[in-house]
Amino acid sequence: MTNQVVERRRVARVPIAVAELLVTFPIEVRLVDISVTGVLLRSKHQVELGTRGTLRFNLGGRPFAADVEVERLSAIDDVGGERFSIGASFVALSADGRHAIERFVAL
Repeated sequence: MTNQVVERRRVARVPIAVAELLVTFPIEVRLVDISVTGVLLRSKHQVELGTRGTLRFNLGGRPFAADVEVERLSAIDDVGGERFSIGASFVALSADGRHAIERFVAL
């Protein structure tokens, strides 16, 4: 018997790097993965559920920004100081933004 992980996500996700989430003030977040529907972030800072903000980062070497809404927040035990896992969905993703993510995920 093998321990295979079954992927249940509807869309592919890939890891990236450091990003900035602008809510009432900018906070540094680490972009864990991205899909055309949303992102998974890690941060030292807690963000309230339902918070909307603008997420900015480089995607494939190009500046990228999109509005997101926090849908999930959980505390994590992380040695690097990141204490929160933040799941956010895109609330306004342009066609160009969607295509950029699709191209990036396909790499």
